[in-house]
Amino acid sequence: MTSERYIKAIIYVAVLAWTIVLLINHEAIHSSWFQPLSTVTTVVLYAVLAFDLWLWKLPFLHGWFVKRPVIEGTWKVEIRSNWKNPATGSGISPVAGFMTVRQTFSTLSMRLLTAESSSELVGTEIVCSADGLYCISGVYRNEPRFQVRDRSPIHYGAVWLKIVDEPSKKLLGHYWTDRESAGEMELTDLRGKKFQDFQSAQAYFNQLS
Repeated sequence: MTSERYIKAIIYVAVLAWTIVLLINHEAIHSSWFQPLSTVTTVVLYAVLAFDLWLWKLPFLHGWFVKRPVIEGTWKVEIRSNWKNPATGSGISPVAGFMTVRQTFSTLSMRLLTAESSSELVGTEIVCSADGLYCISGVYRNEPRFQVRDRSPIHYGAVWLKIVDEPSKKLLGHYWTDRESAGEMELTDLRGKKFQDFQSAQAYFNQLS
């Protein structure tokens, strides 16, 4: 694991620096001091792993120690697109969907689920603007169901969402596609349960309403 290698390297560099400082100061160095090094390294590795997966989400850490907002779970999504049917020239009604977010302190994955397609966001990142507003930017790949690909081919796009309120209550933003279409997105009603398909998410949210 790459992060494990980095953490071990940092610990060993710290121990080496500590040893050099002791030698410069003509302090006695005992081999017994280094015997717990393996145990200490293991404890630090598990502590970092626990923080990355769970501990950073603890409410009392936010605001002073952790700045990254928690948006994990499944959101209801409304998409308003400017796409027009090339055959009729007419627009489309708002599209309902769900956004499943999986998040650790160091990673973020988002998948948009609609009745006709699934979009995976790649290269997704939470960024903080100069005024303290957190935003999500990312590039996505949309895969429509096979039955509709004659009118809706696989395509790529980008999305930008701002995180409104803390704790996170709403995501607002817009998107662009390589089909020369664009639109707005609004994400609301966050729930902790995560889904992999539109039908399961829809059934769950229908039970709650």
